Amino acid sequence: MIYTFSNCILDLDRRTLVRNEVAQHIEPQVFDLLVLLVQAEGRTVTKDEIVSQIWGGRAISDDAITSRIKSARKAIGDDGRAQRFIRTLPKIGYRFDGQMDSPSGDPQQPAPIAAPAPGDAQATETSAPEIGYVTDRKGRSIGYAVHGDGPLVIIPPFWVTASDLWHDYPEIQEFFLTLGKGLRILRYDRPGSGLSRNAHPNVTLEDEVMLLEDMIAALGTDRFSFLAISAAGPVVIRYAVAHPAHVERICFYGTYGSGKDLAPPESQAMLLALIRQHWGVGSRALADIFVPSADAEDRHRFAAQQRAAADPEQAASMLELSWQIDAKLDAPKVDVPALVLHRQEDRAVPVDHGQWLARSIPGARLQLLPGDAHAPWFGPMDVAVQANSFLLE
Repeated sequence: MIYTFSNCILDLDRRTLVRNEVAQHIEPQVFDLLVLLVQAEGRTVTKDEIVSQIWGGRAISDDAITSRIKSARKAIGDDGRAQRFIRTLPKIGYRFDGQMDSPSGDPQQPAPIAAPAPGDAQATETSAPEIGYVTDRKGRSIGYAVHGDGPLVIIPPFWVTASDLWHDYPEIQEFFLTLGKGLRILRYDRPGSGLSRNAHPNVTLEDEVMLLEDMIAALGTDRFSFLAISAAGPVVIRYAVAHPAHVERICFYGTYGSGKDLAPPESQAMLLALIRQHWGVGSRALADIFVPSADAEDRHRFAAQQRAAADPEQAASMLELSWQIDAKLDAPKVDVPALVLHRQEDRAVPVDHGQWLARSIPGARLQLLPGDAHAPWFGPMDVAVQANSFLLE
């Protein structure tokens, strides 16, 4: 079945969207949402119906729905203000008002996706990342994003992430573009968040390492570097000890050896309960920890990023895992060049954890940075600049 409207061709059988004769990158969940709206042409689709059809009735924040609507609008060239096609009905839902031709069963071959030529820096820096999926050994669909051209750097997930929200948050886009100059950057989302939202979350460090191994196996490459941010640190440490021949170098940022040392058990339990019971309040509490000096608007945006990436139970499970993983005994066995970056006033992972890591990994360099933001894309782009310089050495 094919729907055409304006300059768009929506092919349900091939699951493709072509606009202006160019195939569009579109995440499967966003594609399903667009199909739901198009097939209900002229009828208001309530938020409850969207949650039921797209998320299977799971508890989903309004921010998650808004984010997917924004991505659907972008894919079809709709203006969020003018709302030529997808109209928002406040507190009710959404309605597709596009003038469509009659649905056709005659399939059409979508135009090839225009990819930047290797070495075309301008195209690389302005184009959206390539989105793809890998099926891991547990049969889960794990979403990833890759952009840039050069030596490969893998960024394992470090908290709830949403790799498809490239254009939604300019500070995140700037961070990865700055980091990726001269590099090819691959990042993937933890099971239970972002592009991997429908996958059952990991529960142990071993699960995280196995997932990393599966992603690397799917890449079919033998040598690469890592940027290990926050909770990804112990995962990369364990991987590097088990597979030293594959790792060129590791840049650590805001990370630690053992999550058990980050906060007292009673504090952990209180925050986990808050996230599970009141995700809006919990996400704001985490924003106060992760970006304490940011202004109110930026803290609000950071909280929204978290809620868009995962639902309350998934977020709590991933935070709990971050506090449980422990690779302290493995750190002295890491035998690759390493740089440890850490902001001096970090509240989420205090600086003494970064100092310990630099002392424990043979030959590691420590570079302390000013500021208190745990999220690397807040404030100046110093983390991206320093990491890029080291990873290109």
